Amino acid sequence: MPSSRSAKHLTILAADLLPPAGFAMPTATPVLDGLLARSRVFTSEPCMLEAAILRAFGLDVDASIVAPLTKLADGGTLAGQAWLRADPVHLAISRDNAQLFDSHVLNPLPDEMAAIAATVNAHFEHDGIVLNFPDAARGYIATDTNNLPQSTPLWKMDGANVFDNLPLSKTRTNWRAISNEIQMLLHEHPVNLARAQLGTPAINALWIWGGGTLTQAVAAIDTTIEPPAFTKVVARLALARGLGLAHALEVATLPPAFDLDALAADTLVVLHTATREVRAQSRDTWPVEVAAIERDWIAPALAAFNAGQLDKLTILLPGEATSLSLEVYHEGLLAKLVTMLKTKKRLADFA
Repeated sequence: MPSSRSAKHLTILAADLLPPAGFAMPTATPVLDGLLARSRVFTSEPCMLEAAILRAFGLDVDASIVAPLTKLADGGTLAGQAWLRADPVHLAISRDNAQLFDSHVLNPLPDEMAAIAATVNAHFEHDGIVLNFPDAARGYIATDTNNLPQSTPLWKMDGANVFDNLPLSKTRTNWRAISNEIQMLLHEHPVNLARAQLGTPAINALWIWGGGTLTQAVAAIDTTIEPPAFTKVVARLALARGLGLAHALEVATLPPAFDLDALAADTLVVLHTATREVRAQSRDTWPVEVAAIERDWIAPALAAFNAGQLDKLTILLPGEATSLSLEVYHEGLLAKLVTMLKTKKRLADFA
């Protein structure tokens, strides 16, 4: 008698499980090493977490219109307007360069960003600029669609020259000048004086980027990428949640570990804790997060797949060194044959 159970396909997108420059490979990744032996493995160019999520939804990774998507995830109405991100950063300025550190290093607090927003809004009141922070790591400014600057995504700024990537515009608002004025406002802001007392990096700039409308964001299709078939997104990351909402999918908060009952017919799970540690330059805790992803997500997902509770299991591993995509074979003669014939590789071999 045929089973009445509906088919389930799980895609796990876990970024930065391969070490970037300056990070040492974890001593062991036994679950992933085993999966490599019984999967169809595709390698591709290095890919940042955010670009990988956009690609998973069939979007152009260079469009970078993320402000309305994350605003959707952070709540509130989009009101058909264009939105810009204005995120807290620390600029470490040298003679001919400036290095940018984002919220993963700063760990901004809601009351800090509320105080900064109040200062910025008072200063720019007559310019019609209103800044708000529904999340301490993400600020938003509403503007007109014809008043958007060219900008560089925050995730592309690691190691880049800040001076070469400030927003550019030939619109009624000079966004580069706005950025410079904000830096002056924050130079001796009470929030930063308090941070100095604690030895914490100053929030001495806001990075303006990612502008556009929701319509523009979801229309930035890459015709070379197969459109997604997801019916549900399980994630904590705002961009992933916003993409799910923009595509009218079911969106759920990430549970502490794999939960078969939380899956729909075609579910995307986004795990970004390893990326968080990479961007915070936490070399000691990054391997702990990699091990936790293996233990809490990939191992139980594989067990469910082996037990026939999942019909298809795909693991996407984007990273700064290289990116991998694993289509896991079901246990059986084919999987055993593939395992026997394959050259044995560990995750570390791709680092």
